[in-house]
Amino acid sequence: MRKEELTVAIYSGNIPSTTFIENLIEGMAESGMNIVLFGKMNRRVSYYGNVKIIPTPQNTPALALFVLKESVKMIARDRRKFAKLYSSVRKRTGSPRQFLRDMGAMLPIINEDPGIFHVQWAKTVQVYPELFEHLTGKIAVSLRGAHINYSPLNDPSLADAYRKYFPGVSAFHAVSEAIKLEAAKYGADPDKTTVIHTSVRDELMNTPPKEVKRDGKFRLISVGRFHWKKGYHYGLDAMNILKKKGVECQYDIVAQGDVPEEIQFLLNEYDLNNSVSILPGMEHSKLMEKVRSSDALLLPSVEEGIANVVLEAMAAGVPVLTTDCGGMNEVVKDGENGFITRVRDAEAMAAKVELLARMNPEQVSSITGSARETVRMGFTRELQKKNFAAFYNKLAA
Repeated sequence: MRKEELTVAIYSGNIPSTTFIENLIEGMAESGMNIVLFGKMNRRVSYYGNVKIIPTPQNTPALALFVLKESVKMIARDRRKFAKLYSSVRKRTGSPRQFLRDMGAMLPIINEDPGIFHVQWAKTVQVYPELFEHLTGKIAVSLRGAHINYSPLNDPSLADAYRKYFPGVSAFHAVSEAIKLEAAKYGADPDKTTVIHTSVRDELMNTPPKEVKRDGKFRLISVGRFHWKKGYHYGLDAMNILKKKGVECQYDIVAQGDVPEEIQFLLNEYDLNNSVSILPGMEHSKLMEKVRSSDALLLPSVEEGIANVVLEAMAAGVPVLTTDCGGMNEVVKDGENGFITRVRDAEAMAAKVELLARMNPEQVSSITGSARETVRMGFTRELQKKNFAAFYNKLAA
């Protein structure tokens, strides 16, 4: 089967989706594949190439009509399959609204019955188990940080769903080697798992490297939603240590959502309100301008796959300091192309910031030059396109 004849259906829940998934969709469409997207449409989006979108309505009247039309399609083709699906969904859903939502999500996918169906979030096996029982084509599942690293530990029923359905999955895509190993505990066959890293947009790689300047305070930035796994409180612990040492820092946290009480408490407890700024989420180009104006990007997380913002900072020539959570040590090599510390070690984090703040411009340029080369060799869109094309063609064969 030639690549240009191949059709891949993708379910990501939301349209548009995360940077990784949007890069995947755009890359495969550019490569000549036919892409069918399922999910709820959050805003209108257009793609280059042959991308067909089958959105599930969200308001109740439109959703009810949509479910009715899709139900008629399935009954006309296979009355027994519809009866089985209806009975299963009705039994496990707790309300008519939930029943409609679940049927609205699954009916168009099962009716389409794609040859290759790529589920972007592993938790789908628990949310929509009927998909894994009624689809007849090849199913691929992506393995990402939270869904594998800690969600099944906190939710035994999710772990059970993984163990039940993972052995029947045709192929897995993992964002890192660490995730691949972790998923094997739940039945994801390592021999069926392909590691394909995220990619960085070409325009970042083509911009001139950031010029190293020192003009007073050392400027740090962290980016990501407010969530315990992002480890912002460890970043604030490190800022407090640096303040006591007399190392002047400005720390910006760009995050969406309400500021957690814990963060507000630490800002006041450590008297950091004059040196730490909490900034709301911003559109990507403005965010990258903010990152490029900083002296370093700090990722204090306790859990990640491979953080896209770290790769983007590396591509832009901004020094990165990260914990060794998830697959981050597959990208960052301490002292070579960035800096890395143990998870939850604020003392070590502060020491690395101090070391970086005292480095001369030539030393910093050597680090960031190696970082850009790391991204250029292993995290380009062209490489991601090539790897996913091979992944899908192997699955089709």
